[in-house]
Amino acid sequence: MDGGKHIRVRKWAVADENSPSNVAKLTFSNNSKADMVFNFGVDGPFEIVKSKTNSGGKHPLADQEKAKKVVKKKVETMFCLQPLKIVELHVKFMAPKAADTAEWPMIMNNERSGKLIASFQNGDTQKFSLHGLMLRPKIILLTEYYSRNDKG
Repeated sequence: MDGGKHIRVRKWAVADENSPSNVAKLTFSNNSKADMVFNFGVDGPFEIVKSKTNSGGKHPLADQEKAKKVVKKKVETMFCLQPLKIVELHVKFMAPKAADTAEWPMIMNNERSGKLIASFQNGDTQKFSLHGLMLRPKIILLTEYYSRNDKG
């Protein structure tokens, strides 16, 4: 997190198993003395790919969602967070393919924006800015001028 309500996720064009993840792990807590009933949503090129909580409370609409028959299990985004409990979200930056230069230009960095929105039972919302950075590698030429250490 960069400051208050801004979350930055990086995606490298050249990726291997040692590259930084393009999934941000975010932890939210309820520091109040009452249950908080809310749900999370995202807009822009981001997706909630995983969630978990240590709260025993259930969102009032959570049971209605489970009644539907689905092939792929949907990530839980509705929560009833009890006091001093947490919820952990994994938000993935859905960057275009690096080879698609129309969507991901051949420049060192390009940014896409979105929002993570918490909508509470009382109608209030809380927004977090999501910034996806698409990065291409850069090397620097160090041998442009002769050094005093060069012999000959």
